This record gives sequence, C-alpha cells and structure tokens, in this order.
Amino acid sequence: MSNELRQMTRQFVQDAPFQRAIAAVEADPYLFPKEFWARCVEIGGLAMDIPEEYGGGLLDSVDQAAIMEELARGHAGLSLAVLVQNSLTAFPIRTYGNDEQKRKYLPKMATGELIASFGLSEPGRGSDAKGIELTATRDESSGLWKLNGTKRWITSADRAGLIVLATRTGTPEERGDGMTVFLVEVGPHVEGFSVPKPHDKIGQFGSTLCDVIFEDVTVSDDAILGELNGGWNVINGTLEHSRIWIAAQASGIAMAALDEAESYTAERIQFGRRLNQIPQVANHLAVLRHQVEIARFLVEKAARHEDEGDELAFVWASLAKLIASETCLWAASDAMLLHGGTGYVNDLPISRIFRDSGVVRIYEGTAHIQVRIIERYLDRDKIIALFPPSASFMRDAGDLTPVSDVIAEVESWQPGLLAVR
Repeated sequence: MSNELRQMTRQFVQDAPFQRAIAAVEADPYLFPKEFWARCVEIGGLAMDIPEEYGGGLLDSVDQAAIMEELARGHAGLSLAVLVQNSLTAFPIRTYGNDEQKRKYLPKMATGELIASFGLSEPGRGSDAKGIELTATRDESSGLWKLNGTKRWITSADRAGLIVLATRTGTPEERGDGMTVFLVEVGPHVEGFSVPKPHDKIGQFGSTLCDVIFEDVTVSDDAILGELNGGWNVINGTLEHSRIWIAAQASGIAMAALDEAESYTAERIQFGRRLNQIPQVANHLAVLRHQVEIARFLVEKAARHEDEGDELAFVWASLAKLIASETCLWAASDAMLLHGGTGYVNDLPISRIFRDSGVVRIYEGTAHIQVRIIERYLDRDKIIALFPPSASFMRDAGDLTPVSDVIAEVESWQPGLLAVR
C-alpha cells in the first residue's frame, strides 16, 4: 500500500492548505499551524501509530516511512510536529502503556485535541541519555511523586498537554536501571510547570523547540509508563522505532533538495543553454540522484526489518538514520551550489531546505551515537561505503557503483555482534 499512500501524501503536500501552512510558519516560526493540524487529523496523519480500537489507523512501518518521507519532502518542520505526535509519543503509549492510559490519551491524540511531547534531553545531558538528572521522588505521606528538574530541546512543549517524561527514580550510579518514564499532564494550569519562550532555531519552523521546567510538579503512580525503574526499556525501544521516522524525514529532505536542483537547472540559462544540458551539471545531478536513491532504499529496508520483527531491526534503523541524515545535509548543500548565488538568499526554497537539513544529524542520537551502535554489528568499511561522496562535483557518475549493485550488496549483509571497539 505504500505507493498509494505516498501518492496521497504527495497530493496533500501540494494542496493549498499545506502551502499556506508553509508560508505561515516561515513568516512566524513560533506559530501553531492550526489549519495544517486539522487537515492532518482528517487524513489520519496524527494516528499512524495508534491502533483502531483507540481511534487510530495504525500503519506498518513501511507505510509510515513512505508518508513521513513525503511530508518532509514538503516541509521539514511541519513533518517533525507530526513525527513527535506519532513515533515519539503515541508509540510508547500504545507499546508500553496499560489499557487505562491508552484509553485516556490515544483517542485525543488521534483527533489532535491532545498534543504530546517527548522529554529526554537535559541542559547537561544530550547524548548521554542514561545520565539524566531530572528527579521523581516519592512522597510516602501523600503517595505522590514530585518532579524536579529541566528538560531541553523538547519539541512542541509550548503547545503540549502531555509529556512522555524520562526521570531519575534511582541513583545516578544506576544509570539506565534507575530511570522511570511518566505520562505527565502539563499546561499553564499545572502548578510548578513552566515553558520559557521557545529557542530561536535556524530552521524547521512550524515545530517549536523548548526548555521545560518542573518544580515540585506532582503525579501519581497511575502516571508511570511501563515499570518503575524500567524507563530505559521504554526510552530505548521508542528511539529505535522513531529513528526510522527520522531517517525517512532525512531522505524526504534530500528528495526536496534534489527536486529543487533539478527544477532550477532545467530552467536556468547559462552559456546559451540550460544548466542541466551542461555535461558537468548533468553529471552532478546524476551523482545526487545516486546517493538519494541509496538513502531511500536504506529507509525502506529498515522499516521492512521492523515490520518483519527482526531482533536486529535497530541496527538497520541506525544505519538508515546515519546515512540518510548525512545525505540530506550533503544533498541540500550541493543543491544550493547548483543554484549559484541565488541559492544563498531566501528567494527560493533551497535556502530553507539547507537550514532544515543540519539538525537531522543531531536529534534522536547524533551521528556519532549511530556509528557506535552500527559498528558493533557491521564492519566499519561497509558503513563508510554508503556515505555521500565528498567533492561530488568532481566525481564521474559513471564511476559510481550502480545503485542496484549497492542494494544487492546491502541485502546480503548479515549483522552479527562484533568485538566492541
């Protein structure tokens, strides 16, 4: 079904409401695009990780990735808001939540009535996720938990009514074994909860990025998601799933960069002919297409392994996230080069695409973290061969390994646990 859903999503992106949302959030990065959100509800875009019994339209991973790819191809920031509502929040609730939690939150998330956020990173803890310091301390007299600390880089927190929150319930030395995830209802009405003005990002407008402060915010045992001190299983499982969505976002951004490069070079006249008729430019476009096709293949492969229940699907998710995120920044940069000076001003979409591309290498596990995961199971030389080619404008596209051969090679890989480096 993925091709049909991809075409439907592509039409959704090209329609007037989506284009109005792009214009609105690019003019005001802090704006909540209400019309876009409502349209997402109509097409089931906020319910892709929610089962039917809770008001959703749960899709398999391949279909989710195809839709995410096309949303990001249209606009990265708007796609990120949709991603967080699905893979980072609906997924852990439907996977680790009890029936009461699912009934309470998932139907409202599917209708867009409830916006959710994922709270993991902290001012002093980014990649070191097991080292979080925000505490949840149980008051034995009341039976309630008190939350204290600050989270950072939390998408949509200024508009959220719920946060999937990672806390420290054990000692710092226990690391992941001392973490618990809570479903915390938040908003201006919650005493001790506050969200300062969102950070001033350089891109991905339409999704805000916030600090979240907890000062003796209280929750009950009913708010625990999964098991007490079993929070790392929830967080890690969620990230392994959501990395496929991020990989799809990255390949979608890369596709958008390629779209713009092909469109611009087909119209721009230089030296008496269209740019894409100049051999060096035509070759450069071919190199771009080659790498984008590889990224898209890896995204679909990772999704396929998750659908098949492969216990090593997380390795493929990390590989797809790593290569697709490197590809999207590289493709945006090279597409900007093909625009010449026009690419460096805000007159054309490529400048926005370039600004949107950089952060994908960072969130949900930096490139360095993905390499640490992957190289425990695959030889480093294999990984490097999939990276975008440096100095691409100096490469001859005909010298590149055909994409079909690359696909065949990757499909032959059998990840196995290697000696830890």
